[in-house]
Amino acid sequence: MRNLTSICLALAMLAMALGATVGCAPESTKKTNAPAPALAPAKAPPGNLAASELILPAASDTATAVTPKHFVMNWMVLGPFTFKATDFGGDPQQGAATKAFMPNEADLDGTQAAPTGTAWKAMTFAGAADMGQADLDLLYGGIDHAAAYAVAWLDCPQELTNAKLYVGSDDFITVWINGKQVHFFGAERRSSVRDQDIVTGITLKKGLNRVVVKCVDVVFDWNFYFRLTDSKDRPISVKPKS
Repeated sequence: MRNLTSICLALAMLAMALGATVGCAPESTKKTNAPAPALAPAKAPPGNLAASELILPAASDTATAVTPKHFVMNWMVLGPFTFKATDFGGDPQQGAATKAFMPNEADLDGTQAAPTGTAWKAMTFAGAADMGQADLDLLYGGIDHAAAYAVAWLDCPQELTNAKLYVGSDDFITVWINGKQVHFFGAERRSSVRDQDIVTGITLKKGLNRVVVKCVDVVFDWNFYFRLTDSKDRPISVKPKS
């Protein structure tokens, strides 16, 4: 009986030793059936800036006439960033076009702290002198030698590839979509008109897309235009989301 008890005790101690060995195995060797983590949802626009909804043309729609509803008019604007008439080598001050007035400017989303002398303002550029114009001169009282950033959130019902971007600017402009630079104009000072620049190969993901525009003014007028079409050049409508 004593031998049987000893054997049972030895087996119990062996089992405990094996269990302790398994429990001390490196975490990387353990298998788990836990589900893969879900992808993070698209970031929502901050504060009082509602997203604008894109209305894609129907497959049978061949209309190409441009109307006010085709321009993005709701923006969160940060500025003005002023500079001197003698900066960047003086007139025509093309160096201002590539100046980063804010760090990580491609990632602006309306939540960054505004530097002294600037402020974020939620703007709807309605009733401008020209259809589709975002009039920064009107917003900032006609000042010269200044830059501003404008952020918009566009909610796309489905992924859109090979779209076209139509912009105009007085004077210089840079456009980022979802953190990627898709357009730059800084060759010379100019007066703006609608559809001055056409950018092809634009991609919008399903859901929210963040647009950042930097517009730089040297003298006189200061404004920009922004609209989109599909790959067949059919204008895409935009309306504020309720």
